[in-house]
Amino acid sequence: MQQVSTATGTYPWDSDTLIGTGLQSPLSADAWVWRTISPRHPAILGLPRILRRSDPGDAFEVIAERYGEPASYCVLGRNLAFASTWEGVPYAEQYRAVTAGAGAFPSGGMYYLSVVGPHAVQVLNLLTPRCIDLLEVDQAVFTVFTTTEGAVDTEGVILRDGEQSYQVSFGGHARPPTWLHDAIDMYPDTHAEEASLSSFNLKGPRAMPAMAQLVADEFAATLDHLKPFRVARVRTRWGDDARIVRTVIGVEMWATPEVIRTAWQTMMADPDVYTPCGWDVLTSFRLEYQRLAFYLCPLDIHHGTFLLDAGLAHLVSRDKRGSFVGREALLKPSGGGRMWVAGLIAADPDAPQQQIGAAIVNEESGQPDGFVTSAGYSPREGRQLCFAHLDTRVRPSDILRFADGTTWRVTTVPIPPPQ
Repeated sequence: MQQVSTATGTYPWDSDTLIGTGLQSPLSADAWVWRTISPRHPAILGLPRILRRSDPGDAFEVIAERYGEPASYCVLGRNLAFASTWEGVPYAEQYRAVTAGAGAFPSGGMYYLSVVGPHAVQVLNLLTPRCIDLLEVDQAVFTVFTTTEGAVDTEGVILRDGEQSYQVSFGGHARPPTWLHDAIDMYPDTHAEEASLSSFNLKGPRAMPAMAQLVADEFAATLDHLKPFRVARVRTRWGDDARIVRTVIGVEMWATPEVIRTAWQTMMADPDVYTPCGWDVLTSFRLEYQRLAFYLCPLDIHHGTFLLDAGLAHLVSRDKRGSFVGREALLKPSGGGRMWVAGLIAADPDAPQQQIGAAIVNEESGQPDGFVTSAGYSPREGRQLCFAHLDTRVRPSDILRFADGTTWRVTTVPIPPPQ
């Protein structure tokens, strides 16, 4: 982990904004922010070693034993994060799982951080606009870690597992917050290190009953009453300790890599209940999801995404006392107004899928009206959908045109279902 210091020698939570945020492609900073590559790509084979590759529960290996090799791999934030799909699991089966059954998604490629010590909560509170001190033991929360500009540094789920102990799973960039070392420097009695954890999550209407089948009988009933972002300490069917975390979008098991590997072996032996799911169906699930705007970092939210512009004001605790990175930017009354996150619906059911990072160019000015941040097919809509960052002059119901000549209707996010 590389320490980042400010030019003035002050801590980042004492700094004013440094640079502007606004309309930009999610791929502008790094060609490896997003990419799909074949299993035979040099980056997979290790020539050169430019990607973070981590699958501590060996989920890909266990899935491949039954369903064949991944069709391709998905790189997210220089992290080999996902398989697009597997040879033996048709997209239709995966979509059916997340809409009518239980789809199983690997999460081993995430980064897991343990923060322990008398000032663990103060360390985390310096890095995010959420009030981490309000977390109870065995409670979790989704949060965004911020930059001095009030933009998105990275995101993750924080789980409090003791009076002075927190476990954090990071998606997206799959790395700790940029200013973690600065925060630890202020509280040297607290330490942070990569945790020996892995996880997976189940999505779909049968997700909780499917998870209950993986735990010992005496713990199964506990899951029936588990509230969102609460944690149940359980013993698995095969006798190991694990934690079950319920979120808004599904249910997760957190445990050591060995326990998670056994969980995958158990699930893959029961295809009537568990269907392994990849990036392609995750994209459809996110674009269609109705309960919240299901964004991914560093695509839909990234270093150029001001939280208030992205509709994430609810992640900023207005009554939070004390400093945190980006406080000056996020608590200004005039904050926001740079861009907004919208949905796009293809006018033509046969329109091709747009590319992440594709520009939508204004025909009069020749300047970008926006950039695509997520793109995929929606069986619900019977056509392609996108998330996009748009200029504030573009409003819902406007019609936009891409360079390929296809037209798209602008909507709010979550994208409303057909009437």
